[in-house]
Amino acid sequence: MKVKGIHHISNIVGHPQNNIDYNTSVLGLRLIKKAVNFDDANTYHFYYGNNSGEAGSVITAFPYVNNVKGGIKGGGQVVSIYYIIPPKTMSFWEKRLKSFNINYHKKDVLNNTHLIFKDESGIKNELVESTLGKQNIYEYNGITKNEAIKGFYGALLYSIKPEETKEFFINVLKMKLKAEDESVYRFELDSEIGKYIDLEKIAYKRGNLSVGTVHHIAFSVNDEKELIKFKEKIESLGIFVTDIKDRDFFKAIYFREPGGVNIELSAKNKSNDKISLKIDDQAKELYLPAHYEARRKELENTLIPVFVKPVKELKEYKYQTKEQFDDYFHHQELLKRINDLAKISKQRDLTEKEIKERAQLREEYLNSFRKGFHTLIETIKIEDENGNLRPIERKRKWN
Repeated sequence: MKVKGIHHISNIVGHPQNNIDYNTSVLGLRLIKKAVNFDDANTYHFYYGNNSGEAGSVITAFPYVNNVKGGIKGGGQVVSIYYIIPPKTMSFWEKRLKSFNINYHKKDVLNNTHLIFKDESGIKNELVESTLGKQNIYEYNGITKNEAIKGFYGALLYSIKPEETKEFFINVLKMKLKAEDESVYRFELDSEIGKYIDLEKIAYKRGNLSVGTVHHIAFSVNDEKELIKFKEKIESLGIFVTDIKDRDFFKAIYFREPGGVNIELSAKNKSNDKISLKIDDQAKELYLPAHYEARRKELENTLIPVFVKPVKELKEYKYQTKEQFDDYFHHQELLKRINDLAKISKQRDLTEKEIKERAQLREEYLNSFRKGFHTLIETIKIEDENGNLRPIERKRKWN
């Protein structure tokens, strides 16, 4: 009884559209599902992976907006995610990162070169050339199957008690200690992708989970029977373990190992195989678990719309609510029509109808701009001396 490999990794990120642009247009991953957090329907849960959404390739994201305070990286966290790229593609990826103005550097880790950079929320990503894993045939935004990310190579963990984490991985999860150097232990798992776990030997102060940190790492187990056995074994060590959760695509338990890392063990939910095979890479449908289906209309009317579209640069999206999204795109439509009329006026005289339309559009544009500016000011929050985020207070007017 042992874990088989990394099943998925889940991040806490910022704006949902930023996250989609990064994972699809920069990394070339395929969007598998646009869903909601099973425990909080007001938050999206995005799933990305290789062409088939294979376990060991799936990165998921919980996006939060409204100026949520950033997390603090530290003990009890995954601090870097390693991806497999095909051999001899490092230069391709360097050029790609440069084209998106993403800073990077290289580092040798246990005799392999890692290309290291951060995602749109500040979570560290590392690309490693390897023959592990089968070719990912999904092609998107200039990435062909010859360069496409295959899945996870592994992950780097920080622990508040690294020696206890090490013993737990070896004795309970049955990972194999494959190698080590002066700074890390490397554990090997029985899988082609999601094969390695690196553990820093230094004990770190506990981090704080929020935007810009990894929420949890999940490992595959054979089936639900094995989940039950793991739950009993871990509980016998005095560690709290959740009940088995049905996540539709798989079943899972959650716990924190002795060094504080939030771990999920996942087993395939055989009764729902057809669900997991239906990939929605254009984000056309909102996937809802059964217990949220009654709220579908409400959620579709309140969650920020998102789109999968090829982009050549990463941008910052100002809107943070569905209402602000609607205002933003109305504002853009007004601006486009005003510019169209300006181009026409250089070629010929505008008609009286067009002159009247231009005047109305300009007035509507100014009103839209004022509304957007006031909304932006109201969403800005300042961190006080106690670390709490508070809205900007308007100056009091004195008579």
